[in-house]
Amino acid sequence: MKLHAAMTAAVLFAVPAFAQQVVTPDTKAGAYMSAADVAAAVSKLPKNPLASVPVFKIGPFNVNVEHRLGAPAAAQAASVHDKDAELFYMIDGTATLVTGGTLVEGTKDGDNWRGKSIQGGTSQKMSKGDFMLVPAGVPHWFTDISGQITEFSLHLPVK
Repeated sequence: MKLHAAMTAAVLFAVPAFAQQVVTPDTKAGAYMSAADVAAAVSKLPKNPLASVPVFKIGPFNVNVEHRLGAPAAAQAASVHDKDAELFYMIDGTATLVTGGTLVEGTKDGDNWRGKSIQGGTSQKMSKGDFMLVPAGVPHWFTDISGQITEFSLHLPVK
């Protein structure tokens, strides 16, 4: 139920501004984002191996729209967030999300870790419309990106 409420909040509070700044919506009225607004924002994302634009921040919750390019553009880094669970909603594309296992060559960056890959994780194929919730402290890594993917990423503080 909490997962459903978090994704509902992500969709209802998202705003079409998509400037390179975090937008704080009116928490009593909310905000709306149409499918056309999402498509327009995605089209403005730079074609970097990983591009991210903040959609909104409300309290400790952050929602970004992310665009990831597959090989041969660049390898995606594996991540671990010590204090946040991360909910992914695949807007477009196909990739594999590896979770669990052990971060390879991890380096600390604030409350997060980055690494080259994951050893021994579980692979889950992700396609348009799929959700995946990664608990805090669990390594995660997008691999096998078919061309490119676009997803909403919602960070949910848990500690």
